[in-house]
Parts: sequence; C-alpha cells; structure tokens
Amino acid sequence: MVDGVPVFGYLDHRVGAVRVSVHLDSAPEHLVRPDGTVPLRVVVEDSVVLPDSGTEAAPRPPLLDALVSAADAVHREAINAAAREIGLLWRCPSCQRDNAAAATCCQGPGACRTPRPATEAGPEREL
Repeated sequence: MVDGVPVFGYLDHRVGAVRVSVHLDSAPEHLVRPDGTVPLRVVVEDSVVLPDSGTEAAPRPPLLDALVSAADAVHREAINAAAREIGLLWRCPSCQRDNAAAATCCQGPGACRTPRPATEAGPEREL
C-alpha cells in the first residue's frame, strides 16, 4: 500500500518482465485530480520512464538537497529560505511546498499541481 493505493511488484513469467500493478479504485480523495486521474511517476534507477502527466521533471540542485538532508529542522528552513531568496526554489502558494526553480507547476504530494506564479519566474541558478 502506498497512501491507501494497493501497489504490487512481481515477475510476470508470461512476458518475462518485472510487472508493477497499481490499483487506483481505492485511491484517497486527496490524490484524485478533478479529471479522475491520479498522479503517477515511474522511476527506474535514476531515470524517469513515465512522468506524471502535466508536470515537468525538475530536479532540485544536488548540493541543496545534501545540505537540507544534513540539517536539523531549524537550519533546514533557513537553507530553504535562502534558496528561495536566490531563485533556486519557489514556494507553492497553495500547499506551501518548495519546488525546484525549473518546475512549471507544484510537484508536491497529492493533487496539488498549482502553476508557478508569474512573479516567481526568473532565471534558474545552479548550486
């Protein structure tokens, strides 16, 4: 189960491949989009092989992620605030999630796919 959605992975001997089965009929309401679809992104190793429809794959700068991962909660917010200030991240006005500068819409969990506000647009910087 992933957030209430049954997900199974197994070897399908008929086709000779790893099979992933996702059953969306029991998806929680917060995951279901207005059109009835559910966000789905498939990553194999480090490659996105099935991107979530309507979102751009926008990785966060690796050094920023390393700093945030090593920090405690107080320092983590300070690092993210600095990253927003210099344009490495932008904050979603709907769910308050920090997103990579290259993201055209919120990549937060659940159904939030709020477009990046025009006032947040700016040159992407590398860290």
